[in-house]
Amino acid sequence: MPCTIKNPANIDLSVLEPHVQGMYDYFDHKLSFKKPPTMIFGSDPSNQSSVLGKTAYYDPTSLEIHIYSDGRHPKDMLRSIAHELIHHQQNLEGRLDVGGYSGPGYYLENDKLRVIEHEAMLEGNKLLREYEDTIKKESKDMSLKEWKNNELNQLIMKKFGILKESQELDELSNNKNHHNAHRGNNQQGRLREDEEVAEEDKKPMEKDTDDEVPAFLKEGDKFIINKNLSETIQKALKIAKGK
Repeated sequence: MPCTIKNPANIDLSVLEPHVQGMYDYFDHKLSFKKPPTMIFGSDPSNQSSVLGKTAYYDPTSLEIHIYSDGRHPKDMLRSIAHELIHHQQNLEGRLDVGGYSGPGYYLENDKLRVIEHEAMLEGNKLLREYEDTIKKESKDMSLKEWKNNELNQLIMKKFGILKESQELDELSNNKNHHNAHRGNNQQGRLREDEEVAEEDKKPMEKDTDDEVPAFLKEGDKFIINKNLSETIQKALKIAKGK
């Protein structure tokens, strides 16, 4: 279940919001929240000017996470949200209200609250880092997969002559455009080039060597062929049968 996001500060959340929801989903998967919190992005210029001002806070009554958004880096706001999400879980588990002093400097004065804060700092940063590295790994794996698929496409097209035919069609098209511009002067030249193309078609197709095969395609490796590769294979087989 996604969390509700409110934006009274009216800041641009187009890039940040997907990560807010994605990070919340990751935390929820790890912690199993009984109820989702509400994220509120607020603005307080006077707080922004304070070096030791507030960055965020959690309201255990309304289950709201308030984020001060003025002049902040998106990742810094994610860090604040991660911290407050741990307080949200502590609240849902009935562990947040430990009593005692909770005013300025409570971290030094209230041992029980110090334990609560230490857990939020440790677990919040840890889960945020896990979420971040998960996203980066998925992005890297996807880029590698796309590269492999492109290499396989090229290999299949070359194997069945599709790549060569495509290149020849491009050359014919370029030649045609060139000759049409000089139609009255080079009819003989065009016929001669057509004959050269016909001679080229008679040449046997070069066989692939082991050196031309990418390492990831050699025996022993396994990977997933996506829809585009499947279509390429089917096209190659149809052309091969028609020859």
